[in-house]
Amino acid sequence: MDEARIRTLIAALTELDGSAVIPESQITQIDIHDDWIVVNLTEAEFPRAKLGRVHAHLAAALPGVEIELRSGGRIFRGGDGFGARRHVIAVLGGKGGVGKSTVAVSLSLTLAAMGFRVGILDADLSGPDIPHLLGVHPKKDRARGRWRASAIHPPKERRTAYERWGLEVMSVGFLVPERAALAATERWLVANLLRNLIFDVAWHADILVIDAPPGTGEEIQVMVRELPLSGAVFVTTPQDLAQMDAERTLSHLQQHAVPVIGMVQNMASLTCPHCSSPIDLYAASSRLQEAGVPVLGRIPFDTRLSVTADRGLPLVLGDPRGPIAFEFARIGGGVRRWLAERDLDDSQAA
Repeated sequence: MDEARIRTLIAALTELDGSAVIPESQITQIDIHDDWIVVNLTEAEFPRAKLGRVHAHLAAALPGVEIELRSGGRIFRGGDGFGARRHVIAVLGGKGGVGKSTVAVSLSLTLAAMGFRVGILDADLSGPDIPHLLGVHPKKDRARGRWRASAIHPPKERRTAYERWGLEVMSVGFLVPERAALAATERWLVANLLRNLIFDVAWHADILVIDAPPGTGEEIQVMVRELPLSGAVFVTTPQDLAQMDAERTLSHLQQHAVPVIGMVQNMASLTCPHCSSPIDLYAASSRLQEAGVPVLGRIPFDTRLSVTADRGLPLVLGDPRGPIAFEFARIGGGVRRWLAERDLDDSQAA
């Protein structure tokens, strides 16, 4: 296996008119490291469909070798970018305070209970809460979580994720002490950090859930443009103000063709302690539904959520037969069906 053979394999893949899918002039460098091959392309960003064809062609010709294509800041490893039949799902909220991190944790645990290998990546640079919610506070071997801003490392040299409750866990909160601020504000720093936390970690997960920051700031823009997102789940409270803010994020996703799986309406109702009837806490808005975002589930308000979260024991584990866990089973089922349909569509297209 040498560079000349790889270039020949790429050149053999052509369009219907005989032109190369990836012209020779667009290949800037090929790096070979045992069972890992990196094909670097020019800064011009190639469409995902073309990268998918090249990746599948090389993977078929070189079984057992990890193929990586790099184009315009993106890293592509097959499928939607993370790997064949492997998915990255962003959990987003248009504004803070809607319970996005709690939903990301509970969704991850629910998908794991359904038999998926699941990882959760805390990518909120301003408020990385996932370690606290899961009770993961590494004090020893902190170097394992240290961010290396250099190139992505070969498979054997990548850092390992922490494990908790059957999940693989990585967070920007592992890079700095809990009470300190993370000084990464420039776009290239944010991009490098997020890219490395996905591609320089030895994830075994079939599904990687990203707890994204609120709003449409630098982190969200980097995620949408450069990370291999299969889809997104919105978390919002039912009222119009929260959904209006979420709609801004939705527009950003649509501009970059990131599919939206659906939304979770959090703190949707409260059960009356006297008559056991549901009480709507907010005036309901249909803004996101009118924009084509289906409702995956409605999470009732439960004071135990915050109590168990502070103990690092998510409520879906503390009360696995309760109403919160039941609703997350519905949400997880909706996500699972969506991913299955996407895998089916991709296999038929191939």
